[in-house]
Amino acid sequence: MAKKLTPMTLLCGYLGAGKTTLMNKVLTNQQGYKVAVIVNDIGEVNVDAKLIADGAKITDTSSIVPLTNGCICCTLKSQLAQNIENIIKSGKYDYIMIEASGVCEPMPIAQELQLIKNGVLDNVVGVVDAARLVDEFAGGDKLLHKDDIEEEDIESLLVQQIEFCSTLIINKKDLVSEDDFKKVRKVIEALHPGVKVIETSHGDVPVGEILATGSFDFDAVYSSAGWCKKLEEGEADEDEHEEHEHHHDHDHEEHEHEEHDHDHEHNPAHGEEGHHCDEHCHHHHHEHRHEGESEDEYGIGTFIYMRRKPFDRVKLDEFANKWPRNIIRCKGLMWFADEPEMAWVFETSGRQIQAGYSGQWVAACPENEQKQILAANPQIKDEWDEKVGDRMIKLCIIGQKLDKKAISDALDSCLAD
Repeated sequence: MAKKLTPMTLLCGYLGAGKTTLMNKVLTNQQGYKVAVIVNDIGEVNVDAKLIADGAKITDTSSIVPLTNGCICCTLKSQLAQNIENIIKSGKYDYIMIEASGVCEPMPIAQELQLIKNGVLDNVVGVVDAARLVDEFAGGDKLLHKDDIEEEDIESLLVQQIEFCSTLIINKKDLVSEDDFKKVRKVIEALHPGVKVIETSHGDVPVGEILATGSFDFDAVYSSAGWCKKLEEGEADEDEHEEHEHHHDHDHEEHEHEEHDHDHEHNPAHGEEGHHCDEHCHHHHHEHRHEGESEDEYGIGTFIYMRRKPFDRVKLDEFANKWPRNIIRCKGLMWFADEPEMAWVFETSGRQIQAGYSGQWVAACPENEQKQILAANPQIKDEWDEKVGDRMIKLCIIGQKLDKKAISDALDSCLAD
């Protein structure tokens, strides 16, 4: 008889979003579960661990495991896994909740949790502050608080925490106007269409929406991001015909998800490996409604930039330094003229811009390997270009009041001569 897996819920959200408040509410009503908690704090003192113990009136603090001086999405990943394994082996708990630091990216943590032998990731819950989203995405004019993190990093984290979750909780709804809140919802719909959204004011969320939901599936969550869905739909600008990514990543395993490198913002010319997770998108062939191609009443729009010519590395790097501020998210495939055999992933979150290898184009593979790939994937033959094969630039662009022609023209100016 197979051993029962211990379910886990990952709680992510930027600083001050309300994660600890939500955690306390869950712990005061565990619905029959014996819940162990892992709390990550980047400082030397784990303040959240004490707040949870006090707020949930927990006297036996052995159920709370603090992880300090690092982030569980990078430096403390192995320590996180070991602590979870120890909790499971103890047999004292039948559910584990992990509260990530406010500056953690959810995807690499989820990847690590997927490797836990006797555990199963049940739910990834993103908690966002409605007022913060208004400031970042709906034209608010409040200045950022004095955090130990740059503005562009905050934007990037917010985008990633919205995109990669199975449940999204919009907290502090009472602090924003109805019209601003509608704008925020439109941005969320563009970034993660169809995600389960719970609106609340004080972290009041039914425990059943957090624990034992069975709602998390890595591939499903990843491919449900707005940029990925739009790339699948493939409706490119300026009458470009429908295309799909199908480059051949023979250098990496399909489920190798790596964290983003924050040291390479504004520099897509850096050859950083670690963005090859994006080949997932073309493996999911779902039917999608083709909507949102034009702006809505709040100016939130999406379009696909698609070209069959490569970028000039220097020109693109120069344009990255003046990237349009109203583009909230851009992600997709590209190639460079000086490295035609390699596919790259290009992505922006707010003003943070990154690029990295994603694998080799099918057209760059040896002829016998090409034949095998094309035989196994006949749809590629229908999309094959006589000159460049499967090479392409294909970017999903999401933003507010986008000037589609101006952006396309600017990107065209970065193409190789």
